[in-house]
Amino acid sequence: MLSLTRTFLRVLPLLFFVTGLFAQKVSTVPDYGLSFASHEVIKDQRTSLNLTPEAPFGFDNGFELSFNLSFHRLTNAYGYVVRIIANDSVNIDLLSSPEHSEFHDMGIIVNNKQTDIQYEFLDVKLQPALWTPVRIAFSPQTNQITVTWNGVKKTQAFPVSQLKTFRFFFGANDFGRFNTADVPPMSIKDVVLRDNDKVAAQWELKRHAVNEVYDSQKERVAFVKNPTWLIDQHTKWVHRKNFVIGKYPGVAFNGKDGILYASDVNGVYTLNLQHGEIQFEKITAGNAVHTDANQLLYVEQRHALINYDVFTNTLSHYNPERHTWTNHDTAYHEPNYWHNNKFYNAATGMLYAFGGYGFFSYKNAFWQYDTVAAKWVNLKTKGTIPPRYLGASGVTSKGDKVLIFGGYGSQSGKQELSPQSFYDLYTFDMNDHSVKKLWEFPEGHSTEDLVFSNSLVINEADSCFYVLSFPKNKYESHIKLRRYALRAPETEVLADSIPFRFHDEHSFCDLFLSRATNELVAVTAHKEKGQYKVDVYTINYPPLRTQDVQQQPVTASAAGYYVVLAFGIGAIVLFILLRKKSKAPAVQANIPVHDAAHDIDFLKNLHEEKPVATVNLFGGFQVFDKTGHDITGKFTMTLKELFALILLHSVKNEKGISTTELQEYLWPDKDEVSARNNRNVNIKKLRTLLEEIGNITIENNNSYLRLDIGPEVFCDYQAVFKILNADSSAVPENQKIELLLKYVKRGSLLPNLQTGWLDNFKSDISNRVIDALLAYSAKLDTYKDDKLLLDIADAIFNYDTINQEALVIKCSVLNKKGKYSLARTWYDHFVKEYKNLYAENYPKTFDDVIS
Repeated sequence: MLSLTRTFLRVLPLLFFVTGLFAQKVSTVPDYGLSFASHEVIKDQRTSLNLTPEAPFGFDNGFELSFNLSFHRLTNAYGYVVRIIANDSVNIDLLSSPEHSEFHDMGIIVNNKQTDIQYEFLDVKLQPALWTPVRIAFSPQTNQITVTWNGVKKTQAFPVSQLKTFRFFFGANDFGRFNTADVPPMSIKDVVLRDNDKVAAQWELKRHAVNEVYDSQKERVAFVKNPTWLIDQHTKWVHRKNFVIGKYPGVAFNGKDGILYASDVNGVYTLNLQHGEIQFEKITAGNAVHTDANQLLYVEQRHALINYDVFTNTLSHYNPERHTWTNHDTAYHEPNYWHNNKFYNAATGMLYAFGGYGFFSYKNAFWQYDTVAAKWVNLKTKGTIPPRYLGASGVTSKGDKVLIFGGYGSQSGKQELSPQSFYDLYTFDMNDHSVKKLWEFPEGHSTEDLVFSNSLVINEADSCFYVLSFPKNKYESHIKLRRYALRAPETEVLADSIPFRFHDEHSFCDLFLSRATNELVAVTAHKEKGQYKVDVYTINYPPLRTQDVQQQPVTASAAGYYVVLAFGIGAIVLFILLRKKSKAPAVQANIPVHDAAHDIDFLKNLHEEKPVATVNLFGGFQVFDKTGHDITGKFTMTLKELFALILLHSVKNEKGISTTELQEYLWPDKDEVSARNNRNVNIKKLRTLLEEIGNITIENNNSYLRLDIGPEVFCDYQAVFKILNADSSAVPENQKIELLLKYVKRGSLLPNLQTGWLDNFKSDISNRVIDALLAYSAKLDTYKDDKLLLDIADAIFNYDTINQEALVIKCSVLNKKGKYSLARTWYDHFVKEYKNLYAENYPKTFDDVIS
């Protein structure tokens, strides 16, 4: 191997001095809005938004419609931004017509006649993808229509006082003689209707159903055809590119410009995410290090690529103009620091490496490249990390500290001695070389041996980081994006999954943040027939869970629920009294007697408008204190699990859970004394938090811990459990189901808590909910009870995404309501999910499902 020249060694530190590395900001606010398909697709596939599908608005004293508007392009942009139909006979259109010589770029058209309200795009300084505010006001007092677009106000006289009802259509519409398929290439968001300066309805166009979106009060539904929801781009990975490279692959990323680099034995590939083009530069001299453990690093300010290997003491620099590497050693070397982590200090120009695997041993040494001696030096650190590989690392915003998370290894470093997955977080200070452990998940955190992408992305604004995870011991598997808290061992899965084949040195994956495109970038590679297939995926930043964007409609009015509640409570009370009269139940010592009055008070709290202490487990763990403030963030992962353990056992079994059982679940690796100490400390912390909630306490009866929930505190799991157990002869089934739907439609039980003991609770409640809903749905009429049936299907899908009975209900009802395309969309989505899960085609056709 040829060493770097002395001249290059002197300038190398400058390559790492990146003064503006963190100056480029990325948005931590999700994009949202509705994107409209325009002339690029056939008419049947263009987008429409109907704000008044059921009935028009009535405004006696005028109104104002406001929204934010963005054009995808300024050419071939003809179409109706919004069509307002008054009295079902007069059309007032905001029409885009930028390429017509007889019309302005944008203007108001009334009954097919131009008005004085006309704009040129230059008037409002319009640019593609720029959000601009639009306000359209109708004043019966002055008989004027006023439009204000990006601060430019224009007015037209019109007999507004004669107009009483109004319908609103964005894009295409099929309303009688006013129907149109001319849609401009646009996006809209934050639609607001004001009546006398009071908000009459507001659609953010953020959370949404499939082809419906409700206003902020969930009182008005708007129908959408062929939608593209911008916020969905934060929940779904997009497969951007795949290509094939040769031996000794390496991957690096230029976040500032959004460029991915991949190197192999033959050359360097560049993929520009901003325009999707990929280029290949063949090496004319030198080469990347010939080992599967080589790593590629991009240095931003100097546009420099560095290729290195710790074991062979190699560091090679790439010249993009000459297409050369400074390394000329062509001998193959077995990997010894395979899947190690890399990071550098921009202020000092020092390059570091940590961990790795090779020759049946896991590594935990920190290495620093000495630019003067031209070699890797083993650092002495203050503190250590257990040996590992397949962990993730990322540099903090100040550039002086590194987060090192997880991986697979062993305490001894020997592969033969109890290898395991690590779920712990450390910091490494690149100035004083100190190592500090921040937190660790308890043993048994995951039933799979999860490992992680080589890099993680830190979001300090939200006190979290993102990393890709996948099971180490599966070849055909899926990568999942996870969000971890910086201050405590808490995690949740985001977005959908990415297919991945993992086979040690023949596979790898990495995660990057593209500041140029505001996206997370996932890169996977696996070996096929002597070459590596590389796949690139992106998702808008910040990533979200699917449930973060789903909008569940209200299934009944508040008044309706009060009626149902009154009948339900009365029936329950009557049933309990009759049971007590006929037979007095035996009561075990030290076990609380079931109190009917407690149930009644508890149920009354469900519909109080004032803030109430609440514990929600369906759709995710969430806790509100007695003043209505969200205190979920105060629960660490251990306290969440402890709380859930005691609560679920207390609801299902009045004795609660034994202390022995509790210790076996939470601290199985501790001896009796340590486990008891951990239990006592955490129960004390939990009791402090329960005091903030209110009348909820932990009782200790003969080594059993039981949660006593007072009438001032509402728990959705407790409510669902009571509803499912209510005797059908005492509680009318329709009341029982409507109450049940109110809670289970939020989502499944504790979806973000993954632990073995919880599986039985999840399975039990899911089966009971699904069975109850399906049994009741069989008694309903498809036409008369269509809305209730759709609610039932949506609720079932929360618990079983490929439930075939729910699919039949959903598609049949939609089809009979005339929503054929929406039914087909649901069917296609189901078929795709079925294929992903079972690796086979769904046996029923769409016609079979709706028949």
